[in-house]
Amino acid sequence: MATKLPPPGPLLGSSLGPWIRRLPRNPAFWYVAALAAMWPVLHLLPSERVHALRTWASTDLGNLHLWPEGHPIESLTVSVFVPQDTIWVWPVFALSLFAVVGALGARRAVASVALVHVAATALTEGLVWWRIEHGSLPAEAAHAMDTGPSYVVVTALTLAATRARPAWSRAVWLLMLAVAAPALLAGLPDGDTAAVGHLVSLLAGLALAAAHRFGLPPLRRRTPAAPRPETETASGAAPASTPGATDPDPRPARAPSR
Repeated sequence: MATKLPPPGPLLGSSLGPWIRRLPRNPAFWYVAALAAMWPVLHLLPSERVHALRTWASTDLGNLHLWPEGHPIESLTVSVFVPQDTIWVWPVFALSLFAVVGALGARRAVASVALVHVAATALTEGLVWWRIEHGSLPAEAAHAMDTGPSYVVVTALTLAATRARPAWSRAVWLLMLAVAAPALLAGLPDGDTAAVGHLVSLLAGLALAAAHRFGLPPLRRRTPAAPRPETETASGAAPASTPGATDPDPRPARAPSR
């Protein structure tokens, strides 16, 4: 007699339902969604508006200057959502953030990629400042447009290629990193600042992967401690008071009759 199998609909719904409900709590979901939404936005806006947005979000020396001449925090935050070239490919590469969040936890994943983004930007723009001061770059390079999620994505791909779970999935992210590497590192022999920043992001991702592997476990919620046996009996009721035990509110004892 043939066994009647259940319809696939309820099975798929029961497996996908919890995953879909967890999506809004995952920062990777919101970042990928923002990059995907930026694709049509940059195509629909007038070219002068797009240029103004990129100019304001650029992490160049002018914008990174302290207030009121610049706006460093705003440009560092917004620039990771405003790509310049091949806009469609960045949401695909940013999917690696899901693997990073799964391996490190949401808070450690966000802190890791944000730290590398800020550090790589500071190093590359410091290199631009040094080269301007020594005459190898013109003064106009202080306002060269520099936006995009590449530092975040390179860090995420590196962490996913080394820390993703299950282990076989690391090959997928390693392949994507290998595909993107030639374009990201082009110009490195000539000292291109973007290529230097990508190399720094790659090396920082490897260093963070080693740090998380050997010294920084993912953050987990603390489980509540089990009740002590002396404060609760097996039936769940408080133990009865024993003779001679101290009563927190003792009644006055009656004097013996004579």
